[in-house]
Amino acid sequence: MSSPARWTSLARRSSDPWAPPRAVLDADVIFSRVLHELFGRLASELQLLTLIWSDQLLDEAAAALVARKPTTPEVAARWVGYLRDVFPDGRVQLGLLSGSEFAKMTTDVGDQHVCELAVVGGAQLLVTSDGSYLREELIAHGVSVVTPDEFLVTALSEHSAAVLATVEAQAAVWGGGRSVDSLLAAYGRAGAGAFAAMARNALTG
Repeated sequence: MSSPARWTSLARRSSDPWAPPRAVLDADVIFSRVLHELFGRLASELQLLTLIWSDQLLDEAAAALVARKPTTPEVAARWVGYLRDVFPDGRVQLGLLSGSEFAKMTTDVGDQHVCELAVVGGAQLLVTSDGSYLREELIAHGVSVVTPDEFLVTALSEHSAAVLATVEAQAAVWGGGRSVDSLLAAYGRAGAGAFAAMARNALTG
């Protein structure tokens, strides 16, 4: 792709019309290995996103992996370390502002740091399936809350050939190489069922 693709449906335009939207992947997206990798590819290879992150967000995701998968702390650190390694410029330092404003953006005190990351980091998108975020409060700061499925469906609609090629490339290496259909099924289990169905129709139609 000769220039970064523009995301116009879910994010406000930046001053640079060719700049991809800055986006936060919430811990639930990072927790899903299949979605984490797909969003990373969409950002690094297709430039549909500029991913930003904080140490607090990655620590939360790593702790969830250890508690719920379960996996070892070393494996969890490597898993979430993908964002550190591939998007080093996306790091945002938190704790510089009062937390009272961010408390108004979510019903879950544990998610206040994610709201801070989105606002302080100048994000246009917060990608999450967590229903605790107060969308109107966040949109007032220029942050649209979208589910992974919503983002992926729109990305596929607007950049069909590139996104489908990315899915096929992920399948070729995912778990040592699996069928595209098994990867699409994994997307569905991770909560991106509409995207999986749309991609399957496009690939088999």
